[in-house]
Amino acid sequence: MFGKESAGIPEEILIENKAVCIRIPMIGETRSLNLSNSAAIILYEALRQHDFEGLNTKGSLHRLKWKE
Repeated sequence: MFGKESAGIPEEILIENKAVCIRIPMIGETRSLNLSNSAAIILYEALRQHDFEGLNTKGSLHRLKWKE
């Protein structure tokens, strides 16, 4: 669950789910990130903690070749 940029997740829900809440650290007085950025950060961290298992870690070019 992600909260609204303006208000976050209702405190009642946070209190009831303290053990599974995750907070994205923020610098200074920054109020919030937008939802898509927040979701991307959490997804990336979850994948990183699982060593990106099952994901392609190398890319390739479609038309050109890398110079040796």
